[in-house]
Amino acid sequence: MEAEKQPLDFISFDRGNLPPDSHFKKNKIRYRAILNSIPIPISLWELNRDDFGLLFLNKAAKKYFKIEFKQGTLLSKSFPHEYLNAFTSSRNNNSRLRFINENTLLICHEIQCDDTTSETYRDNYRRGAFRSIIEPSPISIVITDKNGNIEYVNQKFVEVTGYSITEAIGKNPRILKSGNTSSEEYKLLWDTIISGNVWKGEFVNKRKNGETYYEFAVISPIRNDQGVITNFIAFKEDITKLKEAENELHKAEKFAALGKMAAYIAHEIKTPLTSIKLNVDILEQSEIIDADSKKSFSILQKEIKRLNNLLKNVLQFATEKRLYFSEINLCKKIDSIHEFIKPLLEQHGITLHNRTLGSYIYGDPQQLRSLFIHLLENSIESINSNGEIDVYSEMQGKECHIYIKDNGCGINNIKEIFEPFYSTKSTGTGLGLPIAKNIVEHHNGILKLVSSRPGETIFEIILPAGSFGKASDH
Repeated sequence: MEAEKQPLDFISFDRGNLPPDSHFKKNKIRYRAILNSIPIPISLWELNRDDFGLLFLNKAAKKYFKIEFKQGTLLSKSFPHEYLNAFTSSRNNNSRLRFINENTLLICHEIQCDDTTSETYRDNYRRGAFRSIIEPSPISIVITDKNGNIEYVNQKFVEVTGYSITEAIGKNPRILKSGNTSSEEYKLLWDTIISGNVWKGEFVNKRKNGETYYEFAVISPIRNDQGVITNFIAFKEDITKLKEAENELHKAEKFAALGKMAAYIAHEIKTPLTSIKLNVDILEQSEIIDADSKKSFSILQKEIKRLNNLLKNVLQFATEKRLYFSEINLCKKIDSIHEFIKPLLEQHGITLHNRTLGSYIYGDPQQLRSLFIHLLENSIESINSNGEIDVYSEMQGKECHIYIKDNGCGINNIKEIFEPFYSTKSTGTGLGLPIAKNIVEHHNGILKLVSSRPGETIFEIILPAGSFGKASDH
């Protein structure tokens, strides 16, 4: 299967079989519209051995030439002068001829004007055409001087970065640096473009508001008629959503692999572990066992319990379960869970406050019970002793926002807390929060960490709201 083109290669109008709703097909349609709106005759040609075949003529070209050119028409037959220039001139040395990539040539055809046409008219005409090309562009376009200082940005740049045109002009593109790209990579970029070559690659940049985003960029030099580099132009596309989709796909693949591993664990470990526990129970109750041995058996029981808990969590995390939705009274649900974990709360001297009266949610009762148990146990483990946990909620339209707040030690590395098997605690499986997140997402909800510092950690759960007064007591 042929690899898909880079995001900016759609300008070449490849004739590949792209799905109608694909990212690249939509951008091709946009660029056809942009090229057709330019008043200068423009044509695109595809290299075919020692000649070029016609790919596309914009409306201005069709109107100006008044000749019907069919797709595939050879450049040497149609425009001999441009054909000679394409092969005899430097690829960056002719202002009317521009190679979009290695195989695609763009030609801005000269309009023959009479002697009464002023240079001012010509300049305004070209300047207007320039703006017609780049202002409506669905990608960010940045032009800098040869020292890298910004001279021009289009409106898409403003939308993506949050910097106004005034704020960007005169600045260096380093205002977008997030610190995630090494100095070696920037040096390679600069060495590439000042040597007259085109650089392609990805950045993790930072918007004006501090938010990071992914960007694919193509940066190339601009030369004057003498072939001297005067400027650089960058075509940049925000690919954050594409990256997020790739990450989600990677996670899905990882979860699928984990599911296979879980099935193996269930077969190879669960049965012998049950047998071990049964025999330990029998030996522990034997009258011939002394006090020291009973202490050792007690440790064995604790470790068996931990292994059973790990096995249960792995299976719960990796196995897809069918959900059975119903209306749920949130306050009663938390009260029932409170009773279930009461021994654990008393053991740690922790008080749980349920302030969810009047809130109703819609979901699978058993899965949501598991969700709240995992989150509450996570809070309990973060509190040394004599702490408090508050569960409160508010209805917002068709959503119920639920908050779990504790006064524990807080979380240091918040970026990895939802990653499987990651844990900041000496005990636990590292699957509690990933399981909770999985459950929420299967309910089309959101689980996020609102804040965390020593003395205050708050998780927010957003779930579909139920109908008032119709909730079950599950």
